[in-house]
Amino acid sequence: MSCPDCFRGSAHTNQGEPSGQVLPVHDIQCYVASPPSTTTSRSTIIFLPDAFGHGFLNNQILADKYASETGFRVLIPDVIRGGACDPKALLYMDAVSEPVAWWDIVGQLKRVLTVFKLVSIFIPFLIRASPYKTYPKILNFTRSVKAELPSGAKLGVCGFCWGGLPSTMLCAEPATPGSNERLVDAHFTGHPSRLDAPKQVIEAVEKFKVPYSLAIGETDIAMPRKQVERTEAELRTKVGRGEGENGFFYEIVNYPGCGHGFAVRAKAGDKVAEKGAEEAYEQAVTWFKRWL
Repeated sequence: MSCPDCFRGSAHTNQGEPSGQVLPVHDIQCYVASPPSTTTSRSTIIFLPDAFGHGFLNNQILADKYASETGFRVLIPDVIRGGACDPKALLYMDAVSEPVAWWDIVGQLKRVLTVFKLVSIFIPFLIRASPYKTYPKILNFTRSVKAELPSGAKLGVCGFCWGGLPSTMLCAEPATPGSNERLVDAHFTGHPSRLDAPKQVIEAVEKFKVPYSLAIGETDIAMPRKQVERTEAELRTKVGRGEGENGFFYEIVNYPGCGHGFAVRAKAGDKVAEKGAEEAYEQAVTWFKRWL
């Protein structure tokens, strides 16, 4: 189940305008962030977004930064079943979180109204938009992108919040049904939601030896600290420390003071979350440049 923090954070309107385009790719509308014209790489990163989807400003700006820094094309596909969550939920969550004195009748009534507005957005989203329901579409799209890559090019996948579950699942998939070739060549996820860890993380690392990188906040309620520690312990037992033993590479980076969603929706003015977001960005870029 998604947590309330999946609908909390800030739209980063102070970071400029997106520079990519919305174009159809394999019959799916995608935000396409193109690398600099001087790049020589033909590799691609598929960016599976948080609940706010391919049209959300933060996701588009982050995709632009990935493309600019790595030199790889970045695609954010519109794959959330029934459409992305309305970004107004961020404003409503802020309003609900503001303290209101118990004697402030008008304030309490406004708060109740805001709760109803918030519920009217996220309850329908939770019912219709399970990543499992749209996973076959994501898998087919990813295989189509992989198949069209030129010789020597590689495929990276990243996933955030809502997108962290399907991005992890893709790591255990073959490039074509029944083949021994891996679909994903490198993976990064920031604060995934609904992930069955350690099980799905171990499958992602172990089955095709996909280099797997995870950024997680210390106070993330979607993947609590004890679950992270279990995942780290079982990975060490199954495949080693992730530094290349028997061809397995992985990393789990913990961000002190950060909660769920920090890598995409760091709250404006929250210096700890903003610092964590920048470091998680550097983590992802470094990982992709190493493996793609």
